[in-house]
Amino acid sequence: MDNSIQIPLDLPDVRVLEVSKTEERSWLIRVESTLKGTSCRKCGKKLTHFHGFDQPIRLRHLPVFEQPVYVELKPKRYQCSHCKGKPTTTQRLSWHELRSPNTKPYEKWLLRLGVNSTVVDVANKLSISEEIVTGVFDRWIRNKVNWERFQRIEILGIDIDRFHVSRAYRHCADLVRRQELKLLKKKLSKKEYGSIKGAMWAFRKSPEQFTDSEWELLQRLFTYSPKMKEAYILREELTEIFERLYDPKGAKCAIRAWCKRVRSCQISQFESFLKTIETWLEPIANYFLERLTSSFVEGFNNRVKVLKRRCYGIFDVERLFQRLTLDIHGYERFAFN
Repeated sequence: MDNSIQIPLDLPDVRVLEVSKTEERSWLIRVESTLKGTSCRKCGKKLTHFHGFDQPIRLRHLPVFEQPVYVELKPKRYQCSHCKGKPTTTQRLSWHELRSPNTKPYEKWLLRLGVNSTVVDVANKLSISEEIVTGVFDRWIRNKVNWERFQRIEILGIDIDRFHVSRAYRHCADLVRRQELKLLKKKLSKKEYGSIKGAMWAFRKSPEQFTDSEWELLQRLFTYSPKMKEAYILREELTEIFERLYDPKGAKCAIRAWCKRVRSCQISQFESFLKTIETWLEPIANYFLERLTSSFVEGFNNRVKVLKRRCYGIFDVERLFQRLTLDIHGYERFAFN
């Protein structure tokens, strides 16, 4: 029974001449170009006069069953009869970048391995040097912003928006929950306190997200702690205000009315937030003009922090830009075709 299979090389414009194993137990595939001619590197005209072969180049290709694979090619050279001195030009194939020690499919695969990883990890996994990995990054990923892509920047930044406000008032409600649960743990019997175990996750959800069991759990919790119920209702009321289609003037009226209700409930944990509202009400109300938030920016900042921790610090701004581009767009840009 035959114990071999055939796998397509998937490199265009070449013919396989020989497949062998090297002393290092890697696969070596010798190929030759099937293309006729090239373009002159000086005048750009089509060349058809074959001049000979360049020195063979050995390129790292995609592995097969975790075995390294190399492709060896003797590039063809063509001579130009139009230019002075009749210079020669080496034929370039679409699957190889000039001066790269790898094929393009291999480099795209390496870039996918680099997503959410480090240069050192990729180099160790592939048994290559870190310089080769960074060289691939430099060939495929820009190290600075291409400002020509941007015709106009509408909004440069937002300091106070719904994201920050929401985080602040939700923190106040969560503070009520934590303090009330500490009191309930001392006040209730072990069995009674066990009946409200896991209420934190239900408390943090909005009503439309509840399952039946979570709704029942929250009602038991509110029976033991009316103050927690008030904090929950106040939190959801302010969320509802931000969901409504107010203009800034209407939003300020609604927020002021909400602040009045908070004061009447006498929940001290919201005091710091009420002071924030008094100080920043005008900028907060401007959210209702375009309803833009900086949640993307906050998430992006967190991604930068994670990247820096993963790489034990990146002090080169251009290298940081490359790594962020790879982590965010790597799977999309270097997907297997």
